[in-house]
Amino acid sequence: MQITIVTPQAQRYVEALSPRFPQCQWFYAEQASLLNKAALASEILLATPSEAANIVTQMPNLKWLHSSFAGVDALLKNNLPQHYILTNSRGVFGPLMSEYVFSYLLAHTQQHQTYQYQQQQALWKTQPGLSLQGLTFCSVGSGNISQHLATTANHFGMRTVALSHSGAAKAPFTQVANFEQHKQICAEAKVVVAVLPNTPQTLGVLNETFFASLADEVVFFNVGRGDTLDQAALLAFLKAKPNATAILDVTSPEPLPKNHPLWSQSNCIITPHIAAPSRVSDIIELFASKLENYLAGEELTDRVDFSKGY
Repeated sequence: MQITIVTPQAQRYVEALSPRFPQCQWFYAEQASLLNKAALASEILLATPSEAANIVTQMPNLKWLHSSFAGVDALLKNNLPQHYILTNSRGVFGPLMSEYVFSYLLAHTQQHQTYQYQQQQALWKTQPGLSLQGLTFCSVGSGNISQHLATTANHFGMRTVALSHSGAAKAPFTQVANFEQHKQICAEAKVVVAVLPNTPQTLGVLNETFFASLADEVVFFNVGRGDTLDQAALLAFLKAKPNATAILDVTSPEPLPKNHPLWSQSNCIITPHIAAPSRVSDIIELFASKLENYLAGEELTDRVDFSKGY
């Protein structure tokens, strides 16, 4: 069985995987343009979405494509074929995303910034105690990553709710509602984390109406996709609600123009899309597990529904 890998770390993937699967024939390149003709005859492709999009039309034997990212936007264009099983790497990003989100939440409740400032003033002064316990944690999106975030929130004694298009119940959330019910769900949430994919249905869904339903002192995260957020609406919300905080790991475009007002908004924190990096070691183990299932004729997890985009 032929397998082709196209990522900047392709050689590292092959060096780790080929001894574990000697029955497979491996082809690889750092860029799709560097592949030879034989590599395009493979049945399996592991690649970044953008590189995969460059060659899927040239791979008539392709049966399974695994994306090394969670987002697969580049593969959902109407002019690209969908004759194969598409899986993504969402399963490895939950723990990393939890580390990112809760590092900010714990720093916020433990008042790190205040105590650091007091240290600079040689000031010994206790602040009113804050805690995550009992707060409502709302995830906008209820998929794999959101579920991991909710599990972490539960460990801190938070109440976990979610918004999704279907509103279908899912563990570990105590309640899941559809987007039309966002006012009831979001109003009592002190933490709101958007983990939405980039689809036509999610474009700009985090808009003025959405922010109008949030609490005045909410901590809002966008760790999904930048195009889901109306940044002008967020800016207006942050200006009107000085006790609110926004943490953005994704923006539109990326990076934001240097003169964009969100850079200088005092209650906004921006990081350069680093909340859950694709670590090669994680993707290797995830792909190896899926390849074992594939070779055994078993169902693959983390399949992407082309019609939904996730």
